[in-house]
Amino acid sequence: MSNRPDRITFQSRLDDMITSLRREIKNAQRPAGEYLPSEMALADQYKLSKKSVRKGLDVLVAEGLIVKEHRVGNKIIGPKTAAPQLTLRLGYYPSLEGETDLRELLKQFGRLYPHVKVDTLPLPYTQYPESIREYLDNGWLDVISLNNWNFLETAQSGALDLFEPVKTDPQHYSFLSSVFAHEGMSYARPFIFSPVVLCYNKSLFRELSIPEPDSSWSWSDLADLSVRLKQEHDTIGFYAHIASTNRFPIVLLQNSFRFERQDSGYKYDDPRMWESLRSFRDLIYGQDLFPSFLSESDADAEKLFVSRKAAMLMTTYYSLRFLQDATFEYDLAPLPYQQNAKTLLLVTGLAISRQSPHKQAARQLVEFLTQEAAQLHIRQHTLSIPAHKPSAEWTGPEKGYRPARYHVYREIVPTYGRYEDLNLPIRELDHLRHELKLFWSNLEQAEDVAARLASGARISVY
Repeated sequence: MSNRPDRITFQSRLDDMITSLRREIKNAQRPAGEYLPSEMALADQYKLSKKSVRKGLDVLVAEGLIVKEHRVGNKIIGPKTAAPQLTLRLGYYPSLEGETDLRELLKQFGRLYPHVKVDTLPLPYTQYPESIREYLDNGWLDVISLNNWNFLETAQSGALDLFEPVKTDPQHYSFLSSVFAHEGMSYARPFIFSPVVLCYNKSLFRELSIPEPDSSWSWSDLADLSVRLKQEHDTIGFYAHIASTNRFPIVLLQNSFRFERQDSGYKYDDPRMWESLRSFRDLIYGQDLFPSFLSESDADAEKLFVSRKAAMLMTTYYSLRFLQDATFEYDLAPLPYQQNAKTLLLVTGLAISRQSPHKQAARQLVEFLTQEAAQLHIRQHTLSIPAHKPSAEWTGPEKGYRPARYHVYREIVPTYGRYEDLNLPIRELDHLRHELKLFWSNLEQAEDVAARLASGARISVY
């Protein structure tokens, strides 16, 4: 059996070394002008590798407590000449607080880098490039959260010059490495991710002796069961906020649909497109529902599920935080499909402002949040999936309810699709979302929407 310490023990030893040396330097137990013990001696004392010791000493260098002298050692500077405190400004999506326990992670970063103060500023999800440019031009942000939707919007707006190129992490899932890349350059480090999956009331399925969903399920299978549940048990069998840009594009991906460019814009009268969207809408209406009154956002679907008014829903790992008050067992499965098994990959990353005056500290924050200690905290304290593979696949005592099939995301990686697979610019896709509102409410036919899109007119319902 290996004597190698587990990750929690390793991190505890490293933190102990950093904290002890910092305290001894600040208390003048180790006076300025003297040298720390050799890296080998520190490794023996704290039961760490030399590589880990160097990593810890880098923290003390960044704090201005020591300086590395080549071939001599690590010289103590002392607290009087330590670097003054600096302030980093982190622009973040408000949802990250629940998805990653962000507040606690920033406290941990503060303990590791006490000379760096992190202020936070909520970011908008819409008109992202314009908003971010205003923030950055005014020097309001150093580090920025960035999802793959906003990354594409920024790239297609020619605004990637806002971000400092970053290195990829080989310990992150390999399929994430290209998400924030453009022309061979990476502009953000992946933080968390999620595919869109099927969530179902496991307790209800067991009670009614219904076989649980598996990777062979078709939408027809789901539709038949949904009708049965509605008729026999007065429960919505399946629900999704179908108007969401994280939902309806999936049925187009499953039918290998790509938009065609025309002289006047994009082709919107393709029968395959409307057949896919209509079948998605009919999944809801086939249960004798009027869905326009049931949800205004993705989170509304989770509320229906938690209140036992829906037995299955389309959701993400991000949104599992809304299920923490569920009084029943639930589980996850791949999305059903008709032609091709496809889902949508959603990724949230962290970028550094190219105009930041504190790029070294900004890199330290990004690296801290996307490497082992913080990523393992996300895995152990939330239901989000960390980008760091070893942390995501950690096993041990769980702190709360976790679906038995939590790791289904690993089995469906080949089904991950992206927005760019549709061959439609992000802002055009968002425009399509608005124009489909009456169609989703069953108040407008496909031909009317297609004609309006072709003419460039817009509906007034927003």
